[in-house]
Amino acid sequence: MTTLRHVRTHFVRGLLIVLPAIITFWLLRILFSAVSGNVTPWVLRALAASGVTWMNGWHTRFIVPVIGLVLTLLLIYLIGLIAANLVGQRVLSWFEGGVLKIPFVKSIYGGARQLLDAFGSGGKGTFTRVVLVQYPRAGVFTVGFVTSEVRVEMPMGDSFVSSVMVFLPTTPNPTSGWLAIVPERDLLEFDLSIEEGVKLIVSGGIVTPATLAERIRR
Repeated sequence: MTTLRHVRTHFVRGLLIVLPAIITFWLLRILFSAVSGNVTPWVLRALAASGVTWMNGWHTRFIVPVIGLVLTLLLIYLIGLIAANLVGQRVLSWFEGGVLKIPFVKSIYGGARQLLDAFGSGGKGTFTRVVLVQYPRAGVFTVGFVTSEVRVEMPMGDSFVSSVMVFLPTTPNPTSGWLAIVPERDLLEFDLSIEEGVKLIVSGGIVTPATLAERIRR
């Protein structure tokens, strides 16, 4: 029994070390593939126009995509740097205003931007509180975020029940999930900040606040 506990403890510890590295590698691989397919051709044209003659098969497969990846990361950094000043904010507002006028695109871009802003800024002004919802069955609770305190009167039997919009995120990627309209009476209040709730979900419960049970109330 002691040997099994020893193996299990160190296996879980190793898994917690390896998983973030695997996820990071996976995301970098997606970014690298996107850059290789879209940015690399532009880098090749620019090198050819500048008279570079060392572009053989080996360089094209490895060095040129790396150059494209560095340029992409630098561009993302510069966009964030520009958006931090007043002029950049005005340009960003102008750009978003134009995007939000395009039918269909505005619903996708606007929703994605609001959701990412909610998680990226700690959810201030977007998510109002953390709650527990009995899902996917009674007796099993899922962490959710109330997205609006506006009450929705939902029909239930012969009467109407006051309900709220609750976003139920997935682990470890909280930007995906689904929306549920949940009766207020079925919610358990979870006394966590939005940031604590996000950390709980992203970590899969590993980063758990102290006195967790004391923070749950009806």
